[in-house]
Amino acid sequence: MNKHSFLGKFKQSKHNASRLTVVVQPSGLFFSALSESKLPSYVAFDGRAWQQVLFNTLQENAVTDISVQVVLHTSLYHTYQIDKPAVPDEELPGALPFLIKDLISERITDIVADAAPLPIGNKLQVFVISRDVVLSLYEQLNRLNIELERILVEEEVWAYSAKGLTQFLLLQRSKQGLFRVCAFIEGQCTFQRTIRGVSSPLTGSASHSLQLDGLALELQRSIDYLSSQVKGVSLHQMRVCCDEEQQHEVVQELAERLSVKVGLLNEEQLESGAILIEKTELTPPQAINLFPTHLKPKKEYFTLKNVLLGWAGTAAVSLAIYGALSYQHNHLTEQLNLVKAQQAEFKQQSSTLAQKLAKHKPSPVKVAAVHRLEAEIEAKRRSLDAVSEHDTEQQVGYSGVMQSLAKLGRNDISLHSIVIDSQSLDLKGYAREAQAIPNWIGQFKSELNLVGRTFEKLKIGRNEQGVLTFELKTKEERS
Repeated sequence: MNKHSFLGKFKQSKHNASRLTVVVQPSGLFFSALSESKLPSYVAFDGRAWQQVLFNTLQENAVTDISVQVVLHTSLYHTYQIDKPAVPDEELPGALPFLIKDLISERITDIVADAAPLPIGNKLQVFVISRDVVLSLYEQLNRLNIELERILVEEEVWAYSAKGLTQFLLLQRSKQGLFRVCAFIEGQCTFQRTIRGVSSPLTGSASHSLQLDGLALELQRSIDYLSSQVKGVSLHQMRVCCDEEQQHEVVQELAERLSVKVGLLNEEQLESGAILIEKTELTPPQAINLFPTHLKPKKEYFTLKNVLLGWAGTAAVSLAIYGALSYQHNHLTEQLNLVKAQQAEFKQQSSTLAQKLAKHKPSPVKVAAVHRLEAEIEAKRRSLDAVSEHDTEQQVGYSGVMQSLAKLGRNDISLHSIVIDSQSLDLKGYAREAQAIPNWIGQFKSELNLVGRTFEKLKIGRNEQGVLTFELKTKEERS
């Protein structure tokens, strides 16, 4: 059983755009669409071997440099059911030929086998094909520079052909093939049987009723057998896909004769090969693959051609690096010479300026004049500062203080001396009573020009006439 790694899945999806799907049917080959070539969708065998028809068709249409996956018709391989052995999964591919050696007539070295576990019972479904067929197909495609990606069996594809159904029966016949019935459970073909004694067409002839009766009898036997063997699985849906038949009529006739519900597999009634082309992309990477990895020739990397190409590539890279370094060296050399020339020029200019500077000495008269001018400038600067300070004091203004004091005039307070400057406010006056003085000072808070002034000293006394006198000395509040 071939297990693909995550990297393998990534590579597979990456090459989907340049991958060709080929479906082998009894009458001919079906091809998927290929953007790089006008490949026909169907080519008949006309008595030729299918490998030769495939090679000729690809060669005539100049198909190359792509990967190919091939879906084989059931007549090109054999299937067997065996008990699942107690062998690890990674060792099973190598053990399969020995497990079925009693069931086949070929030597185990002449076959290729792959297997999948059945969803019912502890069994394996084994698919076997001749090793010569696989290697011959690989060699023919390799001659066209086409990679053989995988070889699928059509049972794996039919399992994904019924939309929305994972458990169903399928009555199928390809063009020039035989009628057969298959049972699919969870993506695996668990039962298949070729119905002999029934020929196409089933409808449109005088004996069609007998043909349909015989076919229905064989189908009902298979249904009854599956019902007795497969427990816990519901197989009540049958799909019909029969080439060269009036499929609607076949469905109607079988629905009247069978105990299961019968319907078309494809409403468009496409041929079997076309349906397989469409549904192949639904098969998972772990599907049956009759072209296992160990059959793919190992690619020789250390051939004479590759070694010569490697040497040539190394030489080319070395020459490119040498050329780039040489160019960079020449460019840097030119820049260095330019810098040296500029350095010499600057040295010459520096020497000339130094000589001029040595010759240029200021006279004592000019130096004394400069000192006098500097002293004069300093004196004027101090004068300007004093004027500025005086202007600032004037901006603060004494008139505002006088106006505020006048506004706070009272009948019980009389001022006879006011001394005011930028730093202090001294007041002297008369009061009718001592309590009037603090009341009057408390009103200073309401005047902008008086607020913030505090008193260092309050002196209260009486003059010779017995009148109450007071003296206040203030200072500006500091934060």
